[in-house]
Amino acid sequence: MNPSSNFWEDRVKKALVLFVALVFGLASTGRAENSVRKKAHSTKAKVAAGKAPLRLVKTILLPDIEGDFDHFGIDLKGNRLFLTAEDHHSVEVFNLKSNTRIHSIGGLDEPHNVRYLPDRNKLVVVDGGAGEVKFLKGDSYKPIDSAKLLEGADSAVFDPASGYLYVAAGGKDANLDYSNLSLTDTNGDKHLGDIRIESPILEAMALEKSGPRMFVSDTAHSQVLIIDREKRAVVTKWPVTGSQNNVTVALDEPNHRLFLVTRTPPQFVVMDSENGKQITSLPAVTGADDMFFDAARKRIYVTAREGHIMVYEQKDPDTYSLLAKVPGSVGGKTSLFVPELNRLYVAVCKAGGSKKGSKVAKVDIFEVQ
Repeated sequence: MNPSSNFWEDRVKKALVLFVALVFGLASTGRAENSVRKKAHSTKAKVAAGKAPLRLVKTILLPDIEGDFDHFGIDLKGNRLFLTAEDHHSVEVFNLKSNTRIHSIGGLDEPHNVRYLPDRNKLVVVDGGAGEVKFLKGDSYKPIDSAKLLEGADSAVFDPASGYLYVAAGGKDANLDYSNLSLTDTNGDKHLGDIRIESPILEAMALEKSGPRMFVSDTAHSQVLIIDREKRAVVTKWPVTGSQNNVTVALDEPNHRLFLVTRTPPQFVVMDSENGKQITSLPAVTGADDMFFDAARKRIYVTAREGHIMVYEQKDPDTYSLLAKVPGSVGGKTSLFVPELNRLYVAVCKAGGSKKGSKVAKVDIFEVQ
């Protein structure tokens, strides 16, 4: 055999071996890179899911309750949560540690608001059908006294500095074209007086701590009323532009921002709380009824009858974005954010007839994360 021929055959074989190895090596590298990319994508998805602002951790079923709920109250020290069941004519009481219902306070007409006063061990209930603020013992729930207001008593806000409870009463629910903002002294359990408001529908209210102003949603006229609590008078009115029927309200006092949610169309609105200038707005959810500002996380939570919970992020006092649209339950319009517990409690009414929604009334408990 020719030595030169053997030499070239060996060189060709080695080249073929190297080529095959290179091809398989590149294929393996490609598979490895694809695997890494898939793992990275999966990790990102898991991280994104892990960063959801709200996580459902518990549901308390209330199979015996029909009709709407209204607002919550809380007793942090005593580990109790209170919920007004307006159509059930009761206030439901829950244990915050066991997340179970422990009592039902009956004998009410149409309760809309409830507040526990720990320094007096007293429960204060706004009973709209009776047109009263009722005072109950905080341990036995037995009646102490009541203060008579107009029928239709509903929205309320408490001033811890004075001990006054401000209650919107009268209006449309009392077949009146005006409402009273009634002052009730929770120390003496009595009605002190009224501020007459020329509006048949007043909704949520917010108090500033650094001054005497109170912000009231005048839903009927799509405006915000600014009331001086010392003068007991409306001092100015701010129109809401671009949308109507403002219902909820929350205050970021250090940054001078007032948050509203309107229903027609559903909009999240940010105002300057010093002058009423409208800063910005974003789409909201249908049927909003409660809203809370989470100062620590710079978020705003909005719950609505539609079933989604809107979570907005405050990037700075003038810049906001929708952080998440968290799936909830249809009928979950009223809620309570408890920053001390990192919890958002949402009351969900039972869907009537063929309507979409929960087949049983319940309280959904979300962890804020």
